[in-house]
Amino acid sequence: MLPLDIVQGEDIDRLIDMARQNFDFVIIDMPSTIISWTETVLTRAHIYFALMELDLRSAQNVLRLVRALKADALPSDKLRFILNRAPKFTDLSGKSRVKRMAESLDIDIEVQLPDGGAQVTQANDHGLPLAESSAKNPMRKEIQKLAKSLYDLNKSAEAARG
Repeated sequence: MLPLDIVQGEDIDRLIDMARQNFDFVIIDMPSTIISWTETVLTRAHIYFALMELDLRSAQNVLRLVRALKADALPSDKLRFILNRAPKFTDLSGKSRVKRMAESLDIDIEVQLPDGGAQVTQANDHGLPLAESSAKNPMRKEIQKLAKSLYDLNKSAEAARG
């Protein structure tokens, strides 16, 4: 493990610039804590996905994050909330809890990733993409939908610029 402050905002700026020169999409897996270069990533990001779960601790962390961003005048409008381990389609009480949580936090939960179960763990353990080991896994299908929507959003933004 390396300390989170081993890099600074300027280092991240250079990394992002280099990645953007070489790739159409740049995805940065951020630590769960706010650090000195969180501002750099948030400012440079088109979208900043905040992953959460359906529990009190996660709700409190969302509130803290939104308040911290607003207090520092950072672009909290870039936040898009993703619910991990979302209730199944038939779990009506779970769906109701998701709705109440979103309302009480005053956020929109735009993506709900289902629990991928043991198949996700096995794919990780074997170092295989989920598409190879469990192509029909519901989590994989939801991630695929999210990727397509990001691709379509990027295409429409490019068309508007050109």
